[in-house]
Amino acid sequence: MAPITLACVFLLPPLGYSFFVGAVLVVAAWEWANFAGLSANNRFVYSAIFAATLAGVLFLPTVPILMMSLAWWLLALILVLGYPKLTTLWGNKTVISVIGFVVLVPAFTSLNQLKHFSDSDYLICLLFFLIWGADIGAYFSGKAFGKRKLAPNVSPGKSWAGFVGGVTTAVIIAILMSLYFASPSLGTLTGATFILICALVAVISVLGDLTISMFKRHRDIKDASNLLPGHGGFLDRIDSLLSAGPVFTLYLLNANWVGN
Repeated sequence: MAPITLACVFLLPPLGYSFFVGAVLVVAAWEWANFAGLSANNRFVYSAIFAATLAGVLFLPTVPILMMSLAWWLLALILVLGYPKLTTLWGNKTVISVIGFVVLVPAFTSLNQLKHFSDSDYLICLLFFLIWGADIGAYFSGKAFGKRKLAPNVSPGKSWAGFVGGVTTAVIIAILMSLYFASPSLGTLTGATFILICALVAVISVLGDLTISMFKRHRDIKDASNLLPGHGGFLDRIDSLLSAGPVFTLYLLNANWVGN
């Protein structure tokens, strides 16, 4: 999927890019409806309502949506740490259906906003590389050193060694990209803040992964769907992006080195 995604980032105009992102998230909404236990027909209804919501979101201010997302992911951290004890608070069809909008709509807003920055190609690729780097770094460091589990009730395969390795890899990627593109300058407070935020984005990406794993475990399924043979569903591929995107975009909207 990476070549297709990067091609859309570089080649599509803003409107076409929005349609691409929206299409991916509509499919993700269809998968999310399964988390809620909706019937086959209602899953399509849910996706249609979600698609209509995305069209309306284009006319709403960005920052409040991203702030709502930030509040949700703070709550998600509590839910993940408390799993399965806290499932009585959220483990029903209605609540899970609503959470789907809270998770997916800000992801659309954040990715759409990124395309409107003057350095959009660099910023979107940076976000993707941070997430992919954190995932790859976590895999290899976890395989090599992983003993103590990160969240055994949610995702038994993840370890603290993998978590540290993933964040470290993301920080290295952030440093290299900043040096290569000379933006932002690392020898300044702005540059130091940039590196810290990139580390935070990597941390938040792990939370997105764990949160989707929590919903899958609650539903007792291995993958969100089988639309991508051998790789599960779309939600399985973009879980980290759902949490990292809004945080990264919220930072960029307030960063003095980014051209709007």
